[in-house]
Amino acid sequence: MKNIVVAILSLAIGFAISVFGIKFYLKSYKDKVESNTKESTPKNIRASQMPDSIQESFESWTAYSKENIDLMSTFKALDENGEGIGKGFFLNLLRTGSYLPKKVEKDSEVYYQLIPLGETTDEKIKKSIQSLATMANHYFSMEGKKLPSYNFVDLQGVSYNKENTKGKVLVLKCWFITCKTCVEEFPQLNELVDTYKDRNVVFVSLAFDEKDKLIEFLKTKTFKYATIPLQKDYMSKELKVKQYPTHLIVDSNGVILKMVNNVHTLTLELDRIMNQS
Repeated sequence: MKNIVVAILSLAIGFAISVFGIKFYLKSYKDKVESNTKESTPKNIRASQMPDSIQESFESWTAYSKENIDLMSTFKALDENGEGIGKGFFLNLLRTGSYLPKKVEKDSEVYYQLIPLGETTDEKIKKSIQSLATMANHYFSMEGKKLPSYNFVDLQGVSYNKENTKGKVLVLKCWFITCKTCVEEFPQLNELVDTYKDRNVVFVSLAFDEKDKLIEFLKTKTFKYATIPLQKDYMSKELKVKQYPTHLIVDSNGVILKMVNNVHTLTLELDRIMNQS
C-alpha cells in the first residue's frame, strides 16, 4: 500500500512539473516572438500621415494613395506586424481585399506596410486596392524575364534588335495616338532622353498605329524616342501589357528590370538603376 501511495505521489509531482515546464516554454516562446517582431520593425521609421477616416471614405483613400502609394515602384514590404516579406507575397495579400498599404520611410528607403481593413471599410476602397495590386503583381511577374525576341524598324528605317542593343540599357514606351495620358507625358520623356543622351541608353517607343498616321501625328508633337509602328500584337501578346502607357527598363543583357505605368516612376527607377551601374 505504501508503495502504491509513493507511486501516485511521484506521478502527480511529475505531472505538475511537466505542466509547469510547458507553460514556461510557451511563455518564453511568446516573449521571443514578440521580441523578434519588435526588432524586425525598422527603427527611426516615419509613417506618412494617414487620415483617421481613410477606411471609411473612398475620397480620403484616393487622395492618400495618389500622394503616397505606387505599387509598381521599388519598395520594401512589411506585414501587419512590421516583419519583412517579399514584394510578390505582399501584393498577393493586397489582392485578397483584406489590407491596405501604408507608406513608411526610413532614411531614403520606402517601406509599405499592410494595414488590416475593418468591417466598415468602404467597398470601393477594397476594389481599388485589389485592382492596383493585381496590375502591379502582373507587371512585377514580368521583371527578371528576358525581353521577347524583337526586330523593330522605326519611322526612319533604323533597326533595333538584340544584337545592336546588346550592352545598352533599353527603355521602351508602349502607347497609341488616341491615348491622352500617353501623349501628355511626351515633354517629360523628352527631358529624360536629354538627361541620358551621353549615357548608354536607347529610348524606343512601340505604337499601335500605322506608319503614315504616326508620321503625320508627330509633325505636331515633339517626341524624341525612336518610334516603331504596328506593335499592338507584340505589346499585348509578348510583353503582356495591360494598360497604356506602360514603360519598361531592360538591362544590357536583355532582362526586364522594371515595368511601370507612369513617367514619374519611370524617371525615379531609371535614375536608381543608372546610379547603381
